[in-house]
Amino acid sequence: MRIKITELRKILEQKLRLVNLTASEARIIADEYLIGELKGKKSHGIYGFIHSYKKRKTKKRGHFKVFKNKPAFAYIKGNKDYGQLVADYAIKLAIKKAKKSGVFTVGGGDVYAFLRPATWAEMAAKQGMIALCFNYGGGPLIAPTGAREPILSTNPIGIGIPYKPFPFVIDMATSNRAFWNVRMARAFKKKISKDWGIDAQGKPTTDPNKLIAVLPFGGYKGYILATAIEILTGPLVRTKVGKSTRKLRGFLFMVIDPTAFTSRKEFNKDVKKLIRDIKTAKKVKGVKEILIPGERAYKIEQKNLKRGWLEIEDSIIKDIRNL
Repeated sequence: MRIKITELRKILEQKLRLVNLTASEARIIADEYLIGELKGKKSHGIYGFIHSYKKRKTKKRGHFKVFKNKPAFAYIKGNKDYGQLVADYAIKLAIKKAKKSGVFTVGGGDVYAFLRPATWAEMAAKQGMIALCFNYGGGPLIAPTGAREPILSTNPIGIGIPYKPFPFVIDMATSNRAFWNVRMARAFKKKISKDWGIDAQGKPTTDPNKLIAVLPFGGYKGYILATAIEILTGPLVRTKVGKSTRKLRGFLFMVIDPTAFTSRKEFNKDVKKLIRDIKTAKKVKGVKEILIPGERAYKIEQKNLKRGWLEIEDSIIKDIRNL
């Protein structure tokens, strides 16, 4: 079903206002889901909004508080607030402070989920800053290499680097596929690729209902990266992880002003040259274009914005209207 972007935004914001959020808070939260849909990341778009909204509207909301705000770092206690509101405040604080100090880090815990750390990394990159954004995935989902039960979470990575006409953006989970894709497969009764995860016997499965753990990308390399990020977004920021998780999230954002190390002109010139080298590299047979991180999502987003509407499954539109 086709739906205008403006209409979809209105629906999202109206639903959020019904749970006592202010107009500005509703816009911040709606933005993340809408951006996911615009970029073609359907598992992190409107489907994700429906799933999260149903859970959040039955729970009492807290309000985050900044516990530490030093020249080089800050710590935020989430108090079970909406993750998007905490992340939005955190990245804006980090950008502002990094412009003064060169580098600024914000950590926090005890927040409800935000979906894509890349949302906030891209926000910084659009303001000429480098951002490294990580968050705890929210519960045991990944089986460590050699295990047949979930211990680690998917612990996504968002990295934004300024570049024009669009930022260089890394947006990835440390699992082969983000767990939201498994949820969507279950909801729409679709099979999954056998490299996504394993069943209770530790064997690959194409049935999302039999999957008990997803697998780390790249074998043991993904496993060790997931572990490192779980420590940075768990114990470091006072969030329970592993088997002791409480389904709340921790996060760590670092923002770097490139001019702390080099001139803006030299940085932009060298990044541009590197990307040009990548884009013009000799291609293997059958490859038409080499894409850089964030390029595919940017092109999809621009196409959607230009036409002014999105194609979304009828059942999802029905569900969101009936929330």
